[in-house]
Amino acid sequence: MPYDRPDHHTKKAKAQGFEARSVFKLEELDQRFRLARRGLSAVDLGCFPGSWSRYLLRQGMKVVGVDLKAPAFGGGVWIARSVMEVEAEELVAAVGPAALFVSDMAPNTSGNRFTDHIRQIRLAERALLLAEQCLQPGGDFVAKVFDGEEASVYVKAVEAHFEAVKRVKPEATRDRSVEFFVVGRGFRGSTSQRAERPAPV
Repeated sequence: MPYDRPDHHTKKAKAQGFEARSVFKLEELDQRFRLARRGLSAVDLGCFPGSWSRYLLRQGMKVVGVDLKAPAFGGGVWIARSVMEVEAEELVAAVGPAALFVSDMAPNTSGNRFTDHIRQIRLAERALLLAEQCLQPGGDFVAKVFDGEEASVYVKAVEAHFEAVKRVKPEATRDRSVEFFVVGRGFRGSTSQRAERPAPV
């Protein structure tokens, strides 16, 4: 079935006031891992058209979203720029240190599975780099990954920064999709944050 043909999740998202069916991927991850926490801050990379940001706002989180195009609604802080050009300081200045960092980023696909995999991994790597600089200790991380030969290397990179890491394919993911999500729980802190911690007595 072509991806642009509305399915059950697409119709359900529209009925609930969300911009895209992808909201149900985040909803499932949130219900499973309790990611969204009212009153705390979240960073949403690849936020357009806005379904993930809207979901987090509805959960009472403060949200800063980054994408080439800003969502067409208020409530969050939108940075309409390439994620490769955004610095961590801008994100922290917008909402403070984040308790949650999510990335649903994907490249414009070429049709070549390996090329698309590599391009998407680079986006996921950028998300992890920014998360390391923006997350508060104990924070959580979610990133979309296109499966392929570098996927396991990426998962191990996430494991180096979080207490627990899971590889999840939400129910709302289309059957033909090669994507999955890496969920990191309990950010250990950046290198500088760990260096500042007092040594155990």
